[in-house]
Amino acid sequence: MTKKYSKFLPNAENFNIEEFPYYWITQVHAQYVLNLDHVLKKYGVDNSRRRLLVSLEAKPNASVSELSDMIVSKMSTTTKIVYRLKEEGFVDTYSCENDARITRVHLTEKGVQMTQKINDLMGVILEQSFEGLTPLQIEKMMESLKIIFKNLSH
Repeated sequence: MTKKYSKFLPNAENFNIEEFPYYWITQVHAQYVLNLDHVLKKYGVDNSRRRLLVSLEAKPNASVSELSDMIVSKMSTTTKIVYRLKEEGFVDTYSCENDARITRVHLTEKGVQMTQKINDLMGVILEQSFEGLTPLQIEKMMESLKIIFKNLSH
């Protein structure tokens, strides 16, 4: 480890947890999920279902494998979420025409309506969470997070 990052490491002399970048990443994510879960509860949707529905809106007719990559989840977990959403009437599945081993997923009308509600709620939380930041600051933060994600994905 190079010296330039040493102050951010837990084994550094005079370590302060608030100087550890992943502390803040997990804190922000956990608070975001808590806030979302609180408002989504009235719709009977949890964070796992939300992530999958929103991903499916972004990539219609995605395969279960693609959804698994998008929500950074194990294939078995993603499959369980898909079939839970299917039982609830939010999604439907079908076999890919070119390769029957691939299961594709699409939003039903009920799923589209739920996703619109979720997006509205996410918009409110997004505005609340980014209060005091400029759009440029948010873009810079996202650029940094993308680089960190890419570095960790090797």
